Amino acid sequence: MKSLDLILLTCCLCSLSTFGGASEVEKALLKQLFTGYNLKVRPASRPEERVVVRVGMVLSSFVGLNMKNEEMSSVVVMNLEWTDHRLSWKPKEHDGVEVMRIPAAKVWLPDIVLINNNDGVFDVALHVHVQAYSNGRITWTPPALYCSSCGVKVTYFPFDWQNCTMQFRSYTYDSTEIDVQYALDSKGNEIREIQLDESFSEGGEWHIRHKPCRKNMNNDLYEDMTFYLIIERKPLYYVLNIILPCILITIIAIFNFYLPPDAGEKMGLSINVLLTLTVFLLLLADKIPETSLGVPIIVNYIMFTMILVTFSVILGVVVLNLHHRSPNTHTMPMWVRKIFIHMLPPYLGMMRPKVETPLSLETIPRREKKIVTISKVADEYFIRKPDSSILFPKPNRFHPEGMCTDLRKFIDGPSSYLTLPDELKSAIVAIIYIAEALQAEKDYEALKEDWQYVAMVVDRMFLWLFVVFTTVGTLAIFADASFNHTPTDPFKAP
Repeated sequence: MKSLDLILLTCCLCSLSTFGGASEVEKALLKQLFTGYNLKVRPASRPEERVVVRVGMVLSSFVGLNMKNEEMSSVVVMNLEWTDHRLSWKPKEHDGVEVMRIPAAKVWLPDIVLINNNDGVFDVALHVHVQAYSNGRITWTPPALYCSSCGVKVTYFPFDWQNCTMQFRSYTYDSTEIDVQYALDSKGNEIREIQLDESFSEGGEWHIRHKPCRKNMNNDLYEDMTFYLIIERKPLYYVLNIILPCILITIIAIFNFYLPPDAGEKMGLSINVLLTLTVFLLLLADKIPETSLGVPIIVNYIMFTMILVTFSVILGVVVLNLHHRSPNTHTMPMWVRKIFIHMLPPYLGMMRPKVETPLSLETIPRREKKIVTISKVADEYFIRKPDSSILFPKPNRFHPEGMCTDLRKFIDGPSSYLTLPDELKSAIVAIIYIAEALQAEKDYEALKEDWQYVAMVVDRMFLWLFVVFTTVGTLAIFADASFNHTPTDPFKAP
């Protein structure tokens, strides 16, 4: 038992001495490396030598794009690498130590910052330790939450795609002091695009189509590494919540022309549709940026629909005006009768139950026939004697003389007029008044029905015109959106 306890005690002391030895080795190495080290001096062997700084980026999460503020938010991990010959050592002289973690505040940093930030934050979110290798290679992978400015193109919203960039460069060192290069993978090949983290998951609004990066030289001799995120919007949300309701509202506006004028809701329906479209337009105004560089395609569609609905209100007023006309206030011109009663109805698929009088007969005045008429002369009523030549033609073999001679003598008597009794005169006056009143009422109703029929024909004509303009305009707007918004990689050869 005593021998076993002695062995355990010896092992514990050996392990403690080993840990303490490793700590002492790194402590001694750090003391050696930072003796005379100045973190404000650029790690170049000669003054004319440029320090090569490799810049890469790993995208951890695409937070989103605020279109109103034109701001893109993303969570990234920067991948920076450079060589500092002052932080090199021989591993054999320091118990085989190959890499050391050193606080970022103690070493020289290339101060690569986000130039096009939108919130005034240039630096990374956390200054993690740098990894220093024995050959002088330094790697630094700090995480960052960047809010970068992104000029939004709203022309094809919500079928749009955006090209958002993040521009990184040294804030104090120009191209004569720092050489910005692409990051390298494990095989030594240049990485010319944004890498995605293993845990990266795509959001429900945007789809990343391309993610290239490119080295640029500015006019001020500062080199920068620009990372491009070419994203395409997923339009299902806007299709279901804005576009589809607008199409349904437009269909309702079309049926406004099918609503009879007597229903009394023709104007109310059009105005309600117009107010509903205005509400949708206000909702979009809170979503898209206040820019005059372009008008979104969905706003064009809503404005196009609002213009059509406005015309439907105006045309509805015209139809109601025609419907409520009467012979007491308006006289129907012949061209109106010719076009809207005789010509257009067959082409619009309309058939009137009443048989129309031919247009040729309406233009020729009717001739008065010679019949037994009642006339008023000197306030007395007489029956005009009919022409005996009409009633009694000349005798021939078909009309022999006989009874006709006696009747002719009676008619050809001494007086050409027969005076009516007073009772018969009163009855004739009443009959004439009733007949004239009935005929006037019949003519009034016929002309009023003609005006109502004209209003119906005009309404049907406006219905077909509205359907044609709505269909053609809708297809033209969305066809233009589908053929002109395909995103492409700007740095890929065609």
